[in-house]
Amino acid sequence: MKTQVYRNLDRPFTLLGIKGRYIVFAGAAIIVSIVVGLVAGAIGNTFVGLAVAMFLIVASYLGILEIQQRFPEKALSRKLGSLGLPKFISIRSKVWKR
Repeated sequence: MKTQVYRNLDRPFTLLGIKGRYIVFAGAAIIVSIVVGLVAGAIGNTFVGLAVAMFLIVASYLGILEIQQRFPEKALSRKLGSLGLPKFISIRSKVWKR
């Protein structure tokens, strides 16, 4: 009997080059960019708001790609978890030196 193995199960979901948990941050950045564009469009001209929104969307996309290159998905979880810790708590690796 033959079985088929799907090798894509261990890979994270990818959307336009953004992987895994970074998709949530990209969605939040797009929503914030649209809101800022709407506010800029209400204050100024419609084209100003559109230009501001497009600039912020492209800048946030490129920024998230850069952060994704610097911090892999597992490192992002560790970094976000360490932000809530007090500064006097030190984190050691699993390798104990005696």
